[in-house]
Amino acid sequence: MSNHYVVAEQDRAWHYSFKGALVGPYTSKELAIAAAVKQAQASGSADIEVVVRDADMRSETVWRSE
Repeated sequence: MSNHYVVAEQDRAWHYSFKGALVGPYTSKELAIAAAVKQAQASGSADIEVVVRDADMRSETVWRSE
């Protein structure tokens, strides 16, 4: 099973979380995604994804390690 960095809006700001740790805030969804992807790439994990969760709790994978 893969590890997930989850990008979501909270209190009118964007954050990402990984294993319970919340990182942010970011001023836009795009900045939060870029930061999460950068961190995911730096992890060196071969099984990791960045997922965006919307207000309705639907998730979309926006990046996946090769």
